[in-house]
Amino acid sequence: MRLEITAEGNRFRFDGALNRDTLMLYSPFKLLNTVTQRVQFDFSALTVVDTAGLAWLLQQLAQAQATGLKIELCNVPQQLLSLADVSAVRALLPIVE
Repeated sequence: MRLEITAEGNRFRFDGALNRDTLMLYSPFKLLNTVTQRVQFDFSALTVVDTAGLAWLLQQLAQAQATGLKIELCNVPQQLLSLADVSAVRALLPIVE
């Protein structure tokens, strides 16, 4: 499994699996330090996500909020939405169309 996160301006494109096997490549997530004000996480190429991936995402949202950075999530896969629903954290996800 692999995960690539590429920065395209103020958009980070996630490609691959966001799970416990791939997250160590992005812990800590230094790309957040390269943007100001607002960044969009584009999950259109995300193929797999597990609860570790959801926890990592929530951690990034908290860190961003602490520094005044706004994160928006787009193209959120159903698997991530389902995990967020089961974990009762969907309301914490800043999803945009």
